[in-house]
Amino acid sequence: MQTEQQIYSRIIKDRLKLQNTEEFTKMAKESAVFMERFALVDSPSEYYTIVSFLDLFEYVFRLNEMQMIDEVVWKRWKVFIETIMIIPKFRIIWDKTKELRPDKGFEEFIDSNIS
Repeated sequence: MQTEQQIYSRIIKDRLKLQNTEEFTKMAKESAVFMERFALVDSPSEYYTIVSFLDLFEYVFRLNEMQMIDEVVWKRWKVFIETIMIIPKFRIIWDKTKELRPDKGFEEFIDSNIS
């Protein structure tokens, strides 16, 4: 039986793989929402990559909140998240999509680390 972490990892990997297909990108370009977001970066694959990172960060944040990862590991992740969120495209996509995330604690965490 797989752990929650293994299942989540597989889901994220599969989602990114599907999103990066030409077929999905073609369909997504029919959506005003996706076109607005694609316009913020250089390519759809950049957008998908950034969103996947944000999803991963949210998951690691959740694991920390549930005390399921070591404090030292969390500190390393926190520094990594802070470093990645310095990248302008990450901040732009975050600002445009953060309201879609149900975990307001995560939203506050990211916002407090990029101010």
